[in-house]
Amino acid sequence: MKVASSKFEALMRELGVTKKEFSEITGVTGLTVNKYLANPSLLRLKHIECLSSQKKINDRYDMKQLIEVIRDDS
Repeated sequence: MKVASSKFEALMRELGVTKKEFSEITGVTGLTVNKYLANPSLLRLKHIECLSSQKKINDRYDMKQLIEVIRDDS
């Protein structure tokens, strides 16, 4: 398996969020998904809100916790 490029990408994998799901949740294209996973500090607040509203993610992380993960990853 490919090594995660960031802690945020590792978290998304741990939560079972695929790149396709990430794209559908946030409404961004494949290239942008790769960019956001590699450098999550580029994520906009609306994308973080979309992610935190998903049950798969929200069961373990709320929006504030996701922001902290992203901040710590930078």
